[in-house]
Amino acid sequence: MKVQVTKDMAVDHLSKEQKNIANTILAAIASFESSNFTHQPEPISGGGCKAFYTPDEWVDRGEQYGTASALIICHDGGDLARYFSYDYCIYECIEEMNSALEKIGYFAEQCTGWYSAIYPID
Repeated sequence: MKVQVTKDMAVDHLSKEQKNIANTILAAIASFESSNFTHQPEPISGGGCKAFYTPDEWVDRGEQYGTASALIICHDGGDLARYFSYDYCIYECIEEMNSALEKIGYFAEQCTGWYSAIYPID
């Protein structure tokens, strides 16, 4: 399935491992959206926010949490929010994302209401 995304979802700056995680996230969203809604899926957007940060980029921003993760997901106001933020109370989407990440050996931890960190399953 071809995933349509906006520039907020850029992955060019990520490592091969991080790109795999990001692409898994985007594919899970596209699959879930197309399976559960009758409208043509819109491109996945970060709502104007950059979605994927490396841990080094996160440290450079001065952030404290998630710095030892494999990838940071900034989901504030974008299409990623309902898949990572428990504040939205859309547990079906969170479960879908958890399942997709688990299949590739990762899990998401919500750090705040606006970002989450992705860690390998030990």
